[in-house]
Amino acid sequence: MVVFIHFLLLQVQPSVVKYYTYLSETGELQMKVSIWGEVMAPGLYSVPEGTDLVTLLTIAGGPSREADLSKIKVVRSFPSPSVFNLNLNNFFKTGNRENVTALKPGDMVYIKESPYYRIKESVRAFTEVTFIVGAYYQLYHILRYGR
Repeated sequence: MVVFIHFLLLQVQPSVVKYYTYLSETGELQMKVSIWGEVMAPGLYSVPEGTDLVTLLTIAGGPSREADLSKIKVVRSFPSPSVFNLNLNNFFKTGNRENVTALKPGDMVYIKESPYYRIKESVRAFTEVTFIVGAYYQLYHILRYGR
């Protein structure tokens, strides 16, 4: 059966085949997708065909605390290359999966950090620089004036 499916995929769309693997235990058709960015375990995953974005996010350990789930970018390779953005905030408010996109073989998902995280990191960097400048200033006064 697996060989027959593989043969059909080669006949229909040869470029799709490189994104599929077959589990020998169950014979279930798997697809490779990747997830990057603000998730706990980014990487390349083999998931069952028809897996949606929420399931992939769960497999990847969930979003990090810095994730912006309102602007998730999906890069799709075929049938023609495309890039689109998804918003998962509505799903997490309502639990309704109607608008949650099913992934396709070879999809690459990128979850950005939230604007709040960027501001927090800028404030942290500014605080560290201020601390270093203050310590240098104190050391300078101690060495210069002996206090």
